[in-house]
Amino acid sequence: MLTPRRSAGVLVSLLLSLASRAEAQGASLPSVFVVGDSHVEMVGPMLTARLGETGFRALGYEARRGWSTRRYREVGDLRALLQRRGRPEIVIVSLGGNDRVSSREQYAEDLAWVVAEARAAGARQLVWLGPASSDASAGPRAAWTGARHEENAELQRELLADLGVRWIDSRPLTQTHHGSDGVHFTRTGYSTWTAGVLPALESATVELVVPEVG
Repeated sequence: MLTPRRSAGVLVSLLLSLASRAEAQGASLPSVFVVGDSHVEMVGPMLTARLGETGFRALGYEARRGWSTRRYREVGDLRALLQRRGRPEIVIVSLGGNDRVSSREQYAEDLAWVVAEARAAGARQLVWLGPASSDASAGPRAAWTGARHEENAELQRELLADLGVRWIDSRPLTQTHHGSDGVHFTRTGYSTWTAGVLPALESATVELVVPEVG
């Protein structure tokens, strides 16, 4: 079985091949932007660096500590943010860890708002990173957070599929290398998470690039 490091290496080779095909035919790989909560402080630069190396237009990232899907909706500046950062064609969203869901209907509206605003800003593909796992042994807060993440992840799995969003279950990718709080991760943990996310980006890229350069 491929390790995260080796699988990421295989994926980079595939993305480089796509970049070469696109360049040969005068096309380009899509632009990418990452937006979300505090996890994006690490996941954002890791993803954009890797994608930038393979020919994407990496437009950067926006990490807002403690922010939930609902707070992005309440503040209402997501579309303007994405327009200001270059109207990315692929938007990677990492939200859900801070979501406190009061009802399925309300959560569906919050998720739909983010998706609609990203698309209105020019996004052709959305990739949503679901809530990560937590290390319950770190203490009661981590255990409570982990239980909430489980509930939110299952809701996201169902609701985002209805919105045509590519959802990634982050829980299997975040089982180890937690930080002392049991909720965030060490650099190794974030690197493992990032490596696991890359295959979904390759798939999203194929859908956008192949029809143009195939």
